[in-house]
Amino acid sequence: SGKITVDRARVPELRKAGSTFRIVNEGRKINILLIHVGHGHYVALDRSCTHGGAQCTYRPKRHTLQCTSLNHAEYDLQGALLHGRTHGNLRTYEVRTSESTVEILLGAKA
Repeated sequence: SGKITVDRARVPELRKAGSTFRIVNEGRKINILLIHVGHGHYVALDRSCTHGGAQCTYRPKRHTLQCTSLNHAEYDLQGALLHGRTHGNLRTYEVRTSESTVEILLGAKA
């Protein structure tokens, strides 16, 4: 379907602010990083850098994502490029939360 639902009880590492959870499904071409920014606020972005496809990691102290390649492009939590050579911004997804779940809508964020 057009969404991914993460049961927070089954992913205890997401309880802590600054934590991340990777959602990868090669068959569906899904490679998303779900980030618990803090106070129950989550963001979801593509993990692959737009420059060469290297994976991005979350830097909680800076609240940014950084490419692991030599390029070291850096993106904010809205997917916008802060610096580095790339071919655009990271795709972001709308996130909805409830008491027990985090839902990622697979259509691009409005």
